[in-house]
Amino acid sequence: MPNDSIRWGRIIAVASAGIVSHSFGRATLPLLLPAISDELGIGSTTAGIVGSTNMASYFLGVIIVTYLAGRMHPIRLLRLGMGIVIAGLVILGTTSSQTQLIAGTALTGLGGAGIWLTAPLIATTNVPVHRRGAAMGTLTACMGIASITIPIITTITRNVIGDQGAWRPVWIIETLIAVILFVAIAAVVRVEGVHNQLSNSTGIYAVKNLRKWRIAVIFYMSFAFIAATYYQFFGLALEKDHGFSRSFTTLTASILGIGSVIGALTFGRLSDRLGRPVTMSITMLLTSLSCIAIPIGSEKITVIAIALYGAASFSIPALVATFVRDQVSDQQFTAVFGAMTIFYGPASILGPLAGGYLGDKTGTYSSTYLLLGAICFAAAVIVCWLPKLSSEQHEISLRNSPQNKILNLLNELEENFSKFNKSKT
Repeated sequence: MPNDSIRWGRIIAVASAGIVSHSFGRATLPLLLPAISDELGIGSTTAGIVGSTNMASYFLGVIIVTYLAGRMHPIRLLRLGMGIVIAGLVILGTTSSQTQLIAGTALTGLGGAGIWLTAPLIATTNVPVHRRGAAMGTLTACMGIASITIPIITTITRNVIGDQGAWRPVWIIETLIAVILFVAIAAVVRVEGVHNQLSNSTGIYAVKNLRKWRIAVIFYMSFAFIAATYYQFFGLALEKDHGFSRSFTTLTASILGIGSVIGALTFGRLSDRLGRPVTMSITMLLTSLSCIAIPIGSEKITVIAIALYGAASFSIPALVATFVRDQVSDQQFTAVFGAMTIFYGPASILGPLAGGYLGDKTGTYSSTYLLLGAICFAAAVIVCWLPKLSSEQHEISLRNSPQNKILNLLNELEENFSKFNKSKT
């Protein structure tokens, strides 16, 4: 299919759903957590529990979506996920207790699963293999733009209100934006515009459809541990470990967003050239550097580190989704990617708990970020063993291999010999 036939309107519309699933609720929580901690009296361990609750509910949502594959249209699953996230945002915008905070983050996590497990399939429908990296990069870039915008909205809102500790109005604004995006997606992305490509092959065993699936699972679990922990304690580490101002911490989130946009557009296209595994290794190495830079405590280094983290780590989910998309059929994608994400769940729950425990135990978050750096490095090495070719390319290479050509030649000789014998008789 020619490049100009790609439906970028659908890709951008679906990408806006990714903003709701990842940028609202989950990514906003660490940004507002210092202010929430001051008002509700939340310690490091409790902050870890809040983050783990979000990921645990996301994990539950993954299981539900994985087993719903084949029973519900992907676009309807996406819309349902958006509705659940909006309900969670309403609770977060009106919360007055830790219990309500946990309930709201749980709903945003639960709904996020319905969005993220279907968005890559819908966005890349009819997109050729050699352009999928660019398409998925666009999806991630839109989430990066939201990461830039949310801290700016937070700062403006606090300045208008005259309260640097305000956090509820930010979630109220996100709720209104999410409702507008829900209506826009319903208008642009129609059910009849996308075939129901979900298969009846569901459950955790669907992951075995991937070649070298164990390596893919280990890599994704490593990333889950890192992603759930790095930004969860970022604000607390900067303010409490290094004494940075709250305004500086808030604005660094915009730096993260700028980095994520650049990285998403760069690494998605780079993976179309170098292959998914090589690009995944590069991004994980860069993420490792960004982790070990946080304990240094320099404002300049912190800005560079957070930009690097945004560019590298924000690209990884899209790269993994594209890798899976390359390796399995359209009908298998949601089930296989869902099974991959089931493994993602436990690691994402353990990450914030371990990070919070280390923070309380040592009195600093340096050990947390050094641990993340070591895990990143190990994952960057492991991922190099994943297959570089897509399923289509793999089949072509097998057909064109010398062994297969010899077998084809022998089969052809055998057929000709059989025909010769028949003609003799």
